[in-house]
Amino acid sequence: MRVATSTAYSQGVTAMNTQNYNLNKTMLQMSTGRKIVVPSDDPAGSARVLGLNQAKSRTEKFQDNISTTKSSLEIEETAIDSVVSVLQRVRELTIQANNDTYDAVQRSDIGKEIEQQLGALVGLANTTNGNGEYLFAGFDNRNQPFVNNGGTIEYKGDQGQQLLQIGPTRQIASGDNGFDVFMDIRGTDNGINTSNSPMSVFAIVGELQTVLNTNAGSPTAVPAEDFHDSMNRIIGNLDAAMGHIVDKQSTIGARLNATESQENVNEDYLVQLASTLSDTQDLDYTEAISRLEQQQIGLQASQQTFTKIQGLSLFNFL
Repeated sequence: MRVATSTAYSQGVTAMNTQNYNLNKTMLQMSTGRKIVVPSDDPAGSARVLGLNQAKSRTEKFQDNISTTKSSLEIEETAIDSVVSVLQRVRELTIQANNDTYDAVQRSDIGKEIEQQLGALVGLANTTNGNGEYLFAGFDNRNQPFVNNGGTIEYKGDQGQQLLQIGPTRQIASGDNGFDVFMDIRGTDNGINTSNSPMSVFAIVGELQTVLNTNAGSPTAVPAEDFHDSMNRIIGNLDAAMGHIVDKQSTIGARLNATESQENVNEDYLVQLASTLSDTQDLDYTEAISRLEQQQIGLQASQQTFTKIQGLSLFNFL
């Protein structure tokens, strides 16, 4: 079979272009560090890389949510710890004032400290995070949840609870609303058992202040027996309030443990994704360098062969 000169010429050009294309592709791979530069290099591998990157982005978002949740819960935990400390101090003062060795003046002085402790409770209930958002306001976290309306502490927030996605199938509450924490205490009111009706922490402490200011020996004195009955009931309500708040402490701690556990799971998954992603798309430089040298030799051979073919003519044999 005879091969025309034009055919040989065309084949030589094609061979050089092919070698040059392969060489340029290898050089591009080495400059990017990726063996899949464009999807056509490996359609199946490209689809896998896309899926792995999407999984990586989702998991990184979960980690961001965990960071936000942990920060919020840690601030809330600190605030709740302080609330418990305030209530413990209030209880100590209540027991002192309930002692008959205390006179009206001493009880009035204790009442003044109770007033300060009540103010501290309101301040803690209006705690904000680093973004200026109120922790205990529910969804309406840009507006102050607890306000003093004529001596009565009212809750202006809602009963919502923000949930953040921390895993593919796992959500967790990043905080608690003020109603659940401070306004839903099950105690007794004015000596009547109303365990099905909620009381607020502020109402309990506020009543204590009122009782101390109208204790036996003052111009508006109440009988000693009635005074002690009120004080004993308030102590019971304080115990109920502290028990309620401590329960909230426990749930916050449980959520923090859950976020840390999920954070570790996500971190392990990200490491696995990174390894699989590297195996799928990262270039083996040792292999690439060896291939580059072979392609350079192949290109040089093609160029030399083409030069010889280009010089051939029937006139060379005449």
